[in-house]
Amino acid sequence: MTSTLLKTENEKVTIALLPIDELKPHEKGSPLYLELLKQEILRDGMLKYPIIADEKTHVILDGMHRWLALKGLGYSRIPVILVNALQDPKIHVGTRRIHRYTTNADHKISLKRVLSAGISGRLMKPRSTRHFFPFSKFHEVNYPLHRLGKNNPKDISKYLAKMNPQECTLAIKEWLDEISEELEYLTKRKNEVEKEMTDFLNRTKKLNNTLHPI
Repeated sequence: MTSTLLKTENEKVTIALLPIDELKPHEKGSPLYLELLKQEILRDGMLKYPIIADEKTHVILDGMHRWLALKGLGYSRIPVILVNALQDPKIHVGTRRIHRYTTNADHKISLKRVLSAGISGRLMKPRSTRHFFPFSKFHEVNYPLHRLGKNNPKDISKYLAKMNPQECTLAIKEWLDEISEELEYLTKRKNEVEKEMTDFLNRTKKLNNTLHPI
């Protein structure tokens, strides 16, 4: 493996520049979402955020469409946050974004299953997993494309799901619905916590009035 250390945010997050062909996806990509992302990357002229991969197997845990976009365009390297997926108990996998906050056994997917899919090449369905980490996924690197090395475009069709335009549009809608579900959950929790705080402050105020009557 040949890599270049870009920067270390802290002891648990290392961002490296890795050869793009050393990375392995664990699920198939969505053609429409890939096209939208590719256009954004080309418009920006940079990769804003690194992808996340297991440091031992190089299986991609987050950012597969970014990897597909750069690989398809012919770039030879990509910024990667490396994690020890099986050794970090704070890393877990669900099936929807909301499973960051609430989940049960039916919603959980083992990291071993994810890594096995990437190693074997028997890819899971598009967006069948959601990975959660003990750090923000949005560590900006804003890495210029011209520094990633450019070769001929590569055929990435084997990594993409076969979806017609209607199926692609539906997949985007489902993704937006999933984001809305998370926002509704967070709004509800915010309201609950604010009410709890108000009730607690009222109780302490009454207690102070009892202990220190005017």
